[in-house]
Amino acid sequence: MADLPADADLPAGAGRAAPAAGGRPEPEGVGAGWAAAPGAPVVAEIRFAVPGAAAADFPAAARAALDALARAAGFRSGRLARALDEPASWLLTTEWDGPGPWRRALSAFEVRYALTPLLVHAVDVPGAFEVLAAVDPPVARGAGRRDAERGGSGPADAGSGARTYRSDRAADADTAAPRRR
Repeated sequence: MADLPADADLPAGAGRAAPAAGGRPEPEGVGAGWAAAPGAPVVAEIRFAVPGAAAADFPAAARAALDALARAAGFRSGRLARALDEPASWLLTTEWDGPGPWRRALSAFEVRYALTPLLVHAVDVPGAFEVLAAVDPPVARGAGRRDAERGGSGPADAGSGARTYRSDRAADADTAAPRRR
């Protein structure tokens, strides 16, 4: 999906740079001219540190959790991976149509049933990311299953697989807090 046109309907304040302290505009990047575009995906990652005692059962249990997530509405893709140089380190990565489908999937009973027992091994790090830019590899003639399913890549450079999304994250999301007296 390409950037929204300048006249696209956006929520109030979205896509506009908020002035920084002192009234200066924010620098280019997230929060400065970025706004949520319909269809901008979310990538969710859960990192696991699996001790040797649980290592034998973990792959099958994680695959069951991935299968449960895959049945949820808005699921795009998912992967279970293990670190090449640290066999106790695992990663469950999923891609979603947006934050809503991802959050609804996590509250589904089937997902909670499969995923909750694994969370004892989860590493506490941020795990949900909005995609701001994406590039797919060029597609050889007749070999582009993903591009064929999508109906093309979207931006002006058709066939390149490059897409840019906008963020709906507020420029001051990490600094906004109630005043303390």
